[in-house]
Amino acid sequence: MLRNCPASFQAIGTPTKQCVGVTRTVEQTRVALTAALGEELYGVWRSKDDQRSVYNWLKTSGGTVYLRLQPDPEGRAQTLLYLDVPPSTAPASGNAAAAAPAAASAGTAAATSGAATGTAPRSSAAPVATPARSLAPTPFRRTLEVQSPRLNGADVRAVQNRLIALMRPVRTGQGDGWYGPVTAATVRAFQTSAGLPASGRVDRATWDALFSASAKPFTPPPTP
Repeated sequence: MLRNCPASFQAIGTPTKQCVGVTRTVEQTRVALTAALGEELYGVWRSKDDQRSVYNWLKTSGGTVYLRLQPDPEGRAQTLLYLDVPPSTAPASGNAAAAAPAAASAGTAAATSGAATGTAPRSSAAPVATPARSLAPTPFRRTLEVQSPRLNGADVRAVQNRLIALMRPVRTGQGDGWYGPVTAATVRAFQTSAGLPASGRVDRATWDALFSASAKPFTPPPTP
């Protein structure tokens, strides 16, 4: 049965979270959800109190739904299922809604919250999607390619300097800020090493890969 979460949950998650009373044990409910949701879960269930309570995360198109199973502290049901849903997940839609029939198949009652936020309990260290950190000194504002007249600017120089920094063996020097054939050939070498189409053009995908903190060194083409 869907109900307000206990007072002991006040500091956990978001104000719009929901709790569901379940008529089976924590273990029975966990087994039912695992069988129904399968690979939509982030892997094994975790516990910090010797399996008295367990928690996991459900992957959805709108973000991560945090799931927690524990004995009902109010004694109104055998198990309490806690759900917190990201704001971009539609109410009772997608994989979040799958938690309800999954629990029901084990003879339980379950439901999802409305448009809530996917903040997991502080003690559970739930994964939160964050934008990848960019090392670009200037924002992406245009696709860079060989043109006539040649493109020039701070973004071209930033690309050239980043390419130089990633070259192996290590190179010295700075870019001249002009996007010519040599720069295009070097971009192609980087794209090939990064598994991108070797177009010689710096589009948004190439820009993001180049300025990613995880960008790997590459071997530049021979100097003409």
